[in-house]
Amino acid sequence: MKYLNYLVLLIAFNSTAQQVDLTWAEKIKTKGNAFVLGGNENFYYTGHVNNDDYLVCRKYNTSMEVVKEQVVPFELDEKRYSYKNSIFLKNKIVHIIKEHKRKEDKDVLYASFTDLDLKNNDKSLILDETGEDERTSFFGSNYISPDSTKILIFHEKNGRKKDPSRLSFKVYKSDFSDVLLDKLVEIPIKDRNFSTKSISVDNLGNVYVLANVFREKKERVKGQSADYYKLIVFDKTTGAPKEFDFDFENQSITSIDIIPSKNNTFICTGFLGDIEQGFLSKRVSNISDEMFSAILDCNNLTLSSTFKLKVEGLYPDKVRKTQDFVPYKVKDIFPKPDGGYVVVAEQYKLIVTTTSSANGMTHTTYRYYYCDIACMQVDKNGKLESITKVPKYQLNASNPSIISTHLDGKTYIIYEDLAKNLEAETDKETKKSSKSWLSSDSKNALFLLTIDASGKPKKDIIYDYKESKIRPKIRASVLINPSTIIVNANDQIGKLKFK
Repeated sequence: MKYLNYLVLLIAFNSTAQQVDLTWAEKIKTKGNAFVLGGNENFYYTGHVNNDDYLVCRKYNTSMEVVKEQVVPFELDEKRYSYKNSIFLKNKIVHIIKEHKRKEDKDVLYASFTDLDLKNNDKSLILDETGEDERTSFFGSNYISPDSTKILIFHEKNGRKKDPSRLSFKVYKSDFSDVLLDKLVEIPIKDRNFSTKSISVDNLGNVYVLANVFREKKERVKGQSADYYKLIVFDKTTGAPKEFDFDFENQSITSIDIIPSKNNTFICTGFLGDIEQGFLSKRVSNISDEMFSAILDCNNLTLSSTFKLKVEGLYPDKVRKTQDFVPYKVKDIFPKPDGGYVVVAEQYKLIVTTTSSANGMTHTTYRYYYCDIACMQVDKNGKLESITKVPKYQLNASNPSIISTHLDGKTYIIYEDLAKNLEAETDKETKKSSKSWLSSDSKNALFLLTIDASGKPKKDIIYDYKESKIRPKIRASVLINPSTIIVNANDQIGKLKFK
């Protein structure tokens, strides 16, 4: 039986969440922002750029005390080197560095290595490079398998709009001792009609490309949406492609993603909406009240039949406001011991508006919506047990979105909101959180939303921003393990430990 839970069920009015501890480390002296590299049960690691343009790594103990700091021997001079990112592995940290060689007009991608005692390896490795005068997109993009044993290096080769899309990828073992797969592939779709949505690599070394494919007007028939999604899987040994289309009659895909799951499987999931796009038409359109999922077995590259799940109650009965039209996007899927799973979703939408003046000047505005949170409890047979909806309204907010984890049958969701929204029970009562010259982040707070196994929610404030000048950044924070989140606050980090 399905239950719809609203926040009215349980609201904690205390100022501090009781089921989590927050510990802050000392400030970091840096020209920019610090970033979280990763961590394990005993230590946590960060990186930052010092005043001499060097990359610096820090090591913290579980009390958030700095135990070591080490410079990585790459001078990040903008004219020569640029830092891409770092990959945290079980026994080392891999720093990805790009060099632009002006004379040859080519790019080279390097890997530099630091062990978990912050000892640097003097040798660097060339991971990828472009040809002379070659134009690429996403050069230096890298991805890690769920078990951290495979590293994928990826880029797209730019060509004419009518030419097939060309993708280049290399799969390395995590010790970089061997290249498991090195392929340049052509996708038989015109480059102008093909847009890469996401890239993944599994524990076995298979590569996944999820692409948005746009239909030509002359190809589109009644009942088809203007676009659909194609999942292309490249075999770990031969690189041979296998394609799966996600295309629904009389429905459009409003969001889609590939999320790792247990037992070497991926879940391809998202939300559906009506293909009619009439914003103020009598018929409510583009509302994502239906979720779809399909499970892909990484061992034999087979996809289960796609099943749909009606998710009622995510929208008001009468949809009138812009924020009510924001589609949901799946953020996390947590498997449960009984074979079911918990789905965490958030409303997200970007509206881009370009206007032209009489003198030909153009002005573009971007409106980022991060709105309500939804949590669905699904049983092992794919039946919906409960839906929990929590109101949130972030429009062009400086610290949007959520980070979540699942521990001992409870789902924990961290986000920032106006402190006065602690008592808000409905969309109507929820005040807008946005960034403007009239707004002040001192009115905000760091929230903890706890949802139990039955779907009942409880909302707490971890700490009110009036108490401190430290401002956490949700999207820059990292889940270390189910009970630990390292919170990034620009030049400072903290540890959220769930009890």
